[in-house]
Amino acid sequence: MAVVSHHEDVPLPADKIWSVIGDFAGIRKWAVLVKSESVTDTPAGKVRSLVMPDDRVVKELLAASSQYSYTYTMLERPEMADYRSTVAVIPLDKDNSRIELIVSLSASGETTEEQITERYTKNLRGNLRAMKKALGLANERAA
Repeated sequence: MAVVSHHEDVPLPADKIWSVIGDFAGIRKWAVLVKSESVTDTPAGKVRSLVMPDDRVVKELLAASSQYSYTYTMLERPEMADYRSTVAVIPLDKDNSRIELIVSLSASGETTEEQITERYTKNLRGNLRAMKKALGLANERAA
C-alpha cells in the first residue's frame, strides 16, 4: 500500500481554515475543477458525488470525521483499491495551523507504488495550492 502525504503550515487559525476546506459537502469552496457536487445520506453514511470536467462522476463515502479532519473512501472505482484520503487541520497555536493531506491506496493492475506516489504527490500539492488560494494565501510560497 502506498501512503502519500503533504502538509504546509499557514498563518491562519484552524477555525478559519476549516470553515473553507472542512466541509465534506462543500468541496467546491476550494476545488475549482469540480463542476458540481451533491451529498446524499445513505445507510452506509454520507456519499459525496462530484461531477468532474470530463463529466465523470466520482463518488466518495465519508468514513470518519472529527473537529478538524475527515476521511473518505472511493466508491465504484475498482482501479483505486483500498483508497482512503484524509483532509486535516492541526492547530499549532491560536494564529497558525498545519494543513495536512494524506492518501493511501494499493497499486492495481500495471500501476506501481512509485507511480502512485508520484501521481498523488502532484495531486496533493495541487490541492494544497487550491486550498491556500481559497484562503487568500495564493501568493504564499508552498513548502
